[in-house]
Amino acid sequence: MDVQKELKTRETPLDVLRGVHSQTPFNQVGVHWLRISILYQYLDKVRGYLNCYFGESTKDGYGLWSYDTRYSWPSGASLNFDAEPARCEMVHKGKVTLDIPGQALDAISETDLHLFLLSLRQFRPACTRIDIFFDDYSRMVTPDGLKRIVKKKDFSGFRYGQIKQRHGNKKHGPDKGSWGLIHDEIDFGIRGKSGGGKYLRCYDKELESDGEKDCVRWEVEFSKERAHKVFEKLSQVTSVDAFATLCGALVAGSIVFVRRNGEKNIGRLEMYGFWKQIIDMLGVVVIRVPEKKTNISGKCQWVYKQVSPTLASLRGTFVNDAYFMTWIFDVLDEGKSRMSQRQTNFSDEHKKLLHYIDGEILVNNRGVLCNI
Repeated sequence: MDVQKELKTRETPLDVLRGVHSQTPFNQVGVHWLRISILYQYLDKVRGYLNCYFGESTKDGYGLWSYDTRYSWPSGASLNFDAEPARCEMVHKGKVTLDIPGQALDAISETDLHLFLLSLRQFRPACTRIDIFFDDYSRMVTPDGLKRIVKKKDFSGFRYGQIKQRHGNKKHGPDKGSWGLIHDEIDFGIRGKSGGGKYLRCYDKELESDGEKDCVRWEVEFSKERAHKVFEKLSQVTSVDAFATLCGALVAGSIVFVRRNGEKNIGRLEMYGFWKQIIDMLGVVVIRVPEKKTNISGKCQWVYKQVSPTLASLRGTFVNDAYFMTWIFDVLDEGKSRMSQRQTNFSDEHKKLLHYIDGEILVNNRGVLCNI
């Protein structure tokens, strides 16, 4: 069905629930996943704090992310750590990791969740992942209705959009047992190290929940620097209403759907009607991370630590150093032919800037040699 025609058939009023968790079928917002790192010295205090929310924990030897043990709760929350402080310092830089999935956070009331994040600040946490969701019970647009828009790349905020649909025998509804769509989802962005710290999923919650929740869920996974910025904002708001409003605005601020016509200025393009209704309801908060400048010292140190052992090993395989140095310069010529524009710009910007004297790399700063 055409998205605009679909919108005209919607008569459900747009209401945002000014809380985080409720069984009432209004549009809802909240936090669905939280992962933070905390200094080892707070381990016992954090465990006691979590016991107040999730009950008594159990200890086992199945820590995640190469930790050798953890405390876990029936809700799915886990506090991962190393039994020996020395190992924790060496392997995990003296930190433990708290991981709280959606099923655990769903059990916390809106008031408690707001206070929970606020109180975590006493442990000086560094957030590495936080998922924020918006459940649209008025179903202003479905993932299936977004397919045409995604194929046309009529969106901004992400470079990639991927359609994920699966068909099979339906498990619920009046047509139970018939063949049809059983999973409907569209993902935007890239997860993990290659991603930019923001990943959006839009999926039909009714299909996923076997009919229990008749809504479309928009869920943004923030990671890296963005995750901590989001945590900082959410953990410092002054009320539950402000907390819920910020959650919704974070989701709406992660993407925008516009009709592309060649114009590069997104603000000048026509916005799709369904998205305009959503941002009018939720507001917009955009989390931006400044682009990191390439550091000369960092590059030199990386070559020194990571590449030098391999070069030293290869040097011993050549008949003499003359052959080895000839090969080195051939490698450099090959690398130069494959440099990206960004690497070329970096080289041009710092051309003839470095000196190597008495085993130290020095930078020529306006005629003065300085250690980098």
